[in-house]
Amino acid sequence: MKKIIIFGLAFILTSSVTSFSADFLVSPPPKSMDKYYSEPGMPSEWIIQMQKLSVAFSALFLNMEKNKWNLAEKQAVLFLKSYEKASKMVPEWEKEFDLKSATKLKKNIETKDLKLLKALTKTLEENCSNCHLKNSSSVWIRYHWPSTKTIKVLDPTEDKEISYPVYMKKLSNSLQRININFEEKNFHQAWRTLEIFAKRFTSLRSVCSKCHVSEWKKNSVSVKNFFVGDDIIDSLQKIKKEFATGEPSEKIFRQNINYITNRSCKMCHLVHQPAAFIQKTWDQKTKTLDN
Repeated sequence: MKKIIIFGLAFILTSSVTSFSADFLVSPPPKSMDKYYSEPGMPSEWIIQMQKLSVAFSALFLNMEKNKWNLAEKQAVLFLKSYEKASKMVPEWEKEFDLKSATKLKKNIETKDLKLLKALTKTLEENCSNCHLKNSSSVWIRYHWPSTKTIKVLDPTEDKEISYPVYMKKLSNSLQRININFEEKNFHQAWRTLEIFAKRFTSLRSVCSKCHVSEWKKNSVSVKNFFVGDDIIDSLQKIKKEFATGEPSEKIFRQNINYITNRSCKMCHLVHQPAAFIQKTWDQKTKTLDN
């Protein structure tokens, strides 16, 4: 069943190519969808329903292709039933559903007219793809990317919890000061700043489990290896050893500090910041409207 579900979703999502205008915006999903994501970590009723109609649609198409019309008729009934239910779950999106074509597909399945039926399935594929491409990103960002505004991090250098944005600012400042102290050949101060950065960076690992709850429980190593892995700690140790000599090699310092910047900071930001920025924009817009 799992393979069929994956195939069904891929079948609808990749069935056509949609182009958008240059001013296309990722807007927040309707508030009526909140109730389907009220329990974090639990399967969403919305997703379950979309999987049902996706599987029925794929099975319908495959059975038509194989001339298994009895099975195709059963899947057509299941698809229409699932499609109609989904269309009523989020009132703001009801017009996105092509109920006319879905009904026509079910009624005409008995004709076994492949040309007509394929035309109807193509229309429905394009309709699904258009809706998914317009709305999937907003749903993922709202419900599948926890907001950082609720995250608290223990700052090991100050021994107190602070907000995630403030913590990241302090972490960034620490990294910048390492570079500045090195440029000024103040290696003793660079060493001290490196110690502060290393402590804060290591503590940053705890943030992963704030969002990746299930992954953390199943295999903590896999989560820690992304952006805050042992390779970054090794680079910090190499810099520390160079500082210990009193005359650190600029080549080794640059090689390792650039590795940390590119493999940890940059890559983590590329993955997480777009969703975080969009969430922040939505929050600011909501506050503006409330005022």
